[in-house]
Amino acid sequence: MSVGEEIGSKMNHLTLIEELSIAGTDSIQLQCVVNRYDVTGAPVAFLVPLIPTSDEGLLQVVGGKVLDKEIRFSVTSDDVNKVTKNGFSFLVNEKHNEFLEMIEKTIGKEQNILLFDIKHPQKSPGSGNHHVALFVSLVIEDKSTTVKREDYEKIIQEVFRYTLGHLLTAFELFEEKRVRDQCQNLLRVARRLLGKIGDLGKLMRGVMAEAKDLANAERCSLFLIDKYTGELVSKVFDGNEATEELRIENGQGIAGHVANTGKLLNIRNAYQHPLFYKGVDELTGFKTRSILCFPICDEENIIGVAQLCNKANGFHFDKCDEEIATAFSIYCGISIMHALVHERVQKAEARHKLSQELLLHHMKVPEDDVQSILLDMQNFGNKIDACAFSSFDYCPRDIERISSVYMSFQMFSDLGLVQKFKIPKDKLLRFLLLVQKGYRDMPYHNWTHAFSVTHFGFCLLKNLQLIERGMVTDLQALAFLVACLCHDLDHRGTNNSYQKHSRSSLAKLYSSEGSVNERHHLSQAICILNDANCKILDSLDNHQFKECIDVIGELILATDLAQHFRIISNLRQLTMENLKLKPMLFLSLLMTCCDLSDQVKPWPTTQFVAELVYAEFFAQGDLEKEMGLSPKEMMDRQKACIPELQIEFITTVVRPTFEILAHIFPEITPCLDTIDDNRRNWVMLREQQPYYNCITP
Repeated sequence: MSVGEEIGSKMNHLTLIEELSIAGTDSIQLQCVVNRYDVTGAPVAFLVPLIPTSDEGLLQVVGGKVLDKEIRFSVTSDDVNKVTKNGFSFLVNEKHNEFLEMIEKTIGKEQNILLFDIKHPQKSPGSGNHHVALFVSLVIEDKSTTVKREDYEKIIQEVFRYTLGHLLTAFELFEEKRVRDQCQNLLRVARRLLGKIGDLGKLMRGVMAEAKDLANAERCSLFLIDKYTGELVSKVFDGNEATEELRIENGQGIAGHVANTGKLLNIRNAYQHPLFYKGVDELTGFKTRSILCFPICDEENIIGVAQLCNKANGFHFDKCDEEIATAFSIYCGISIMHALVHERVQKAEARHKLSQELLLHHMKVPEDDVQSILLDMQNFGNKIDACAFSSFDYCPRDIERISSVYMSFQMFSDLGLVQKFKIPKDKLLRFLLLVQKGYRDMPYHNWTHAFSVTHFGFCLLKNLQLIERGMVTDLQALAFLVACLCHDLDHRGTNNSYQKHSRSSLAKLYSSEGSVNERHHLSQAICILNDANCKILDSLDNHQFKECIDVIGELILATDLAQHFRIISNLRQLTMENLKLKPMLFLSLLMTCCDLSDQVKPWPTTQFVAELVYAEFFAQGDLEKEMGLSPKEMMDRQKACIPELQIEFITTVVRPTFEILAHIFPEITPCLDTIDDNRRNWVMLREQQPYYNCITP
């Protein structure tokens, strides 16, 4: 080469380097620049970047033309080594000729192909695939050219001595960006799929559409595994609902094989694969060329299979598609499992709603009962001394069952709540009768207990003039009475601990939230309040209604003694001065006092109620023994000493609670005297009968 030619060559190289610098790190633009750089006279030239981590070649630009869709194909170290040995046309072994297939699809068969491998300048010959940085392919149109291969190789090596570093950086950045974009695409797909979990069919169609788009496939099929038969079942095909579901026996075909093995299957020639069944193509007229089939898993098991057919650009699915499919399957599994759970929850809710409707239908209050009470209101009023009824000493347990409904009505009326909130008399009566029906025939937790609790709440509101003094609003008073009436609705005679140990249906519903029984009582209360014939809160505006329901909820939950002990230190901070600043804390104190009000009644009542309580306790203890559990002493009819237990209960729970209320309202002090009298009676009974247990098996 003359001095002039050498200078001209270097000037050309400088021009190339300048153009590469302008292109920056955009690998597509860099390839365009290199391909246009005419140093061999070839009409078409292109670079094939090699990805050593996946044994793939990547074709993005042919000459100056950028391909609509990049082509990825397998290139092993053996394929690359043959380039150095042969240099022309047939350079790929016959068993693995994806590179030739790519050449044919790109520039046709009738071409003389000259290939060079470009080695990484910092890699040693024995470093395997990492030895090759780029694959350069030159297409020579004139087969009779006198230019020797060595001349071309010298020119190519000279060019890449100046450009290789720039290109390597660009290709590495391209791969990093591809992975990042792939992750972002998958996150967007996940967000779209999770938005469809409310409808399984819609989700399945969404999964197939997303899978087709991500892998650029022509068709997609999605199968779920029938957990009872093991068959693969599909009700949706290529995004459309099927008239009949398709079932594939366990282990049959490509989908069945993937479901059994749990491994992705990338088939490049479907008709040559032994598991492929051509019958479907013959029936539909669709020509299957390539298949990418992958499992869909939840946290533990395979729950389905997705099958993609035919790469849209005419080539087969590559390792990039395999990566996407593997990652996509995780999002599919999460979405489908959420959808299946959501579907089960919806069905459970529907069954629950039907059960509630059935329950309310059978609990429906006969209209004759409502009209009868409305007509006999005067008679009920004459039977009961209204003045005595509002006294703390009055024993509401002595009132007859039907009269207790009327007196409950009178409590709302006497406090002005019926007039204030325009509650229809017939709706209030239906509400009271339905609540009465909602209590089971338990020894203690029954309607009589609910009525007694409500009566004490009425006495507190009336005698302490809580509404008139502005300590409780009318709306809070309404919610308070409703909560008293409903606080033990549908009580089963067993406590929260038993519900959890027995894994009851209530525990399954509410154990994660705590206060299992109380949350069930609240649910039943809301159900009755929503009954069309019992909507006593209809006159409230939206804000009032929400506040009322919130107060009812908090007060019913406050009847859980575990909750009471959690807030006892806060309750002790209550004073006459700060009551209005802590309304819910104050109402919770009142609610607990009402729930314990049998303990401030005269001794005969207190002793009788204790027997009712322990009847339930011992029945629970018997159930726990049947379960192989050791019941607490107070639940064990063979070990319990009722006087001892009652003394402890009064000392640790009842008196400290009423002391807080009496500290705020001295008018309550006589209740403390009654509590002390009852405690002394229990002490005397313990001394007279050390093993007193008044409940017989």
